Amino acid sequence: MKRAFTLLELVVVIVVLGIIAMMSFNAIMNIYSNYFQTRTVNELETQTEIALEQISKRLEHRIKPSVIARKPSGEFLALNDSGVNLDAKYEILEFIPYAYEIFNDVISLDANDHVIEQGGKAGRYSGYADLAKSSPVTGMISPGSNFTTGVVETIKDLTCKDDARNSKCVDFENKDGGVVAIFSDVYYNVQSSFGYSNGSVPVSLDIAKVGVKDGQRGINGNTLEISGFDGKQISEQYHLAYTANAIVPEQSADPKDIANGVFDLNLYYDYRPWMGEKYKPNGEKATLAKNVTRFVFTEKNGVIVLKLCMRAKNSEITICKSKAVY
Repeated sequence: MKRAFTLLELVVVIVVLGIIAMMSFNAIMNIYSNYFQTRTVNELETQTEIALEQISKRLEHRIKPSVIARKPSGEFLALNDSGVNLDAKYEILEFIPYAYEIFNDVISLDANDHVIEQGGKAGRYSGYADLAKSSPVTGMISPGSNFTTGVVETIKDLTCKDDARNSKCVDFENKDGGVVAIFSDVYYNVQSSFGYSNGSVPVSLDIAKVGVKDGQRGINGNTLEISGFDGKQISEQYHLAYTANAIVPEQSADPKDIANGVFDLNLYYDYRPWMGEKYKPNGEKATLAKNVTRFVFTEKNGVIVLKLCMRAKNSEITICKSKAVY
């Protein structure tokens, strides 16, 4: 007779193989679950870091007195005002960045610390004003600056909403064309000086609308014409600006986002408060982050601290990151 497996032996083998298969399946599922969770966390950390980096890079070029915290209703305070920390409704971060694209922060000085003119250099502004030579007649003389056609065209490239050059573009050749000079060591009242308005505070524009003109002192020269020069305070250092920025939390139209308590974080740009414009409806919009659960900010001793929390889509995993901007 040939030896063979008994029915009992077959049953035992099948049961053992089933147990091994179940253990292997659970192990594989745990490995996959851990992999999925790790990948989700890594992706979420990357998205959060990128969004914070985009905000901080813009804030690095901020003109510090211009930074405000705004409520959706329109009320606003300077970011360093103690009232901002006492009211969670100040959820919009708004500020004016200087025009770093045309700023020449590398200049040469002579033995007397006077700026050496650099003939033939690319068009830039130096950020320095010669108060002794500046007047309503001569304009504001800016040693080391070279306001070329390239500078004018750069600002148009940054502000034209399409390829057509029209009245919506900022015109640096016009003193009321949309560019402003903001001076250091000048007191600015954030409620009125920059053109921010909530409808209850009258605007008394203290920053200076500026432009260049054709001729030796304008295009290819170093002189700016100031709109209403007689009524403006100026100092030896300044920055040019052509836009404001607003970081705005906004609820998306997706019902699932509303149910999950998440929102979008949007950047508004290419609008000018000093021209009577607001981020809505005048600004352009770009989405910085989706599925945001929290965005808060504060300022202390000139340092802005940001905190951003994001949740993974179709998951309960939430990542929070903070960043300080000096």
